[in-house]
Amino acid sequence: MKEKQQKKKIVRIIACSGLVLILIILLAAGIFIKDLLSDIKRLDNNGPTLSSEEIENILNQTDGTQGNFTGPELNGNDVVTPTGPANKIEDNANINILLVGQDRRKGEPRMHSDAMILVTINKSSKTLTMTSFMRDLWVQIPGYYKQRLNVPYLIDKVNGFDLLNKTLDYNFGVSAEHNVEVDFSGFAAAIDAVGGVEIALTGAEARHLNGQQNWNLIEGSNHLTGAQALAYSRIRKIGDDFQRTSRQRTVLTALIEKAKTVSLAELYAMTKSVLPLLTTDMSDKEILDYVIELAKILPELKVVSQRIPADGAYYNAKIDGNQVLCLTEEDWETNKQLLKETLAKD
Repeated sequence: MKEKQQKKKIVRIIACSGLVLILIILLAAGIFIKDLLSDIKRLDNNGPTLSSEEIENILNQTDGTQGNFTGPELNGNDVVTPTGPANKIEDNANINILLVGQDRRKGEPRMHSDAMILVTINKSSKTLTMTSFMRDLWVQIPGYYKQRLNVPYLIDKVNGFDLLNKTLDYNFGVSAEHNVEVDFSGFAAAIDAVGGVEIALTGAEARHLNGQQNWNLIEGSNHLTGAQALAYSRIRKIGDDFQRTSRQRTVLTALIEKAKTVSLAELYAMTKSVLPLLTTDMSDKEILDYVIELAKILPELKVVSQRIPADGAYYNAKIDGNQVLCLTEEDWETNKQLLKETLAKD
């Protein structure tokens, strides 16, 4: 009898010890995760706002055109834009996160949205679709008037994303559950943290990059460091803005593909490098939920890259000194149909 009681006591001690160990592990994990997520900056909804006069000046400003630009001079009011909200794309089964990239130096105020990429994660098809919205698209800004798509983020009185999301929703019927502002220049640190990425360069791109630095890049596949990948994604003198946004998506795709193959230690280093570069409206719980969902499908994740406007569904024009991308009524339907086919839920 005494021996049985002794065994039960030992079992209880082991069980309690195991429970304590589990609690310690969970506590440590919680502290670790909290420390990791504390590096992320949060969107400020109470920041300084522009005056009506400043907004009016921005809406009427000119930034010139590229040297190889060809297109007619048009009156902006005569260019076709939606006269009412677009039909909303039904994508409730997907995760939509809007990334905005800015070439902004420390201490500078909010700038134009230099890069706008809607990241759509379809869990059922295990697909991540990156859709670049070109900054020079001539659109209707709800509550204001017609201007380029990179303007709403700058003149928004909340945090930049509110008016930009409303503009994308109004013109194209797409909306994002959450938003992330990205300092793209900081991705150099993330790329170095995973040992660089493989990027195929054209001969012109290799020569251009070599001319900037003492590099020996070649036409074809190259293993790029963070600094080289950053310089590649910022090339403006080869091709047009379509190619520049394509390079940005190429770098992001390479980074995702590399993340599939790295060790946990490398992934942690990459995460520590990236998180301080992000500003988001997501809570810690939402971030963790998304990470868990993405981790489940990461090994099989297919990455798709596209842009709006699509090839052949826009035309160049010059409005008030600005180089812009305009859409006809048919072009609007073509682009919205592309988004519906690629982003709508299964």
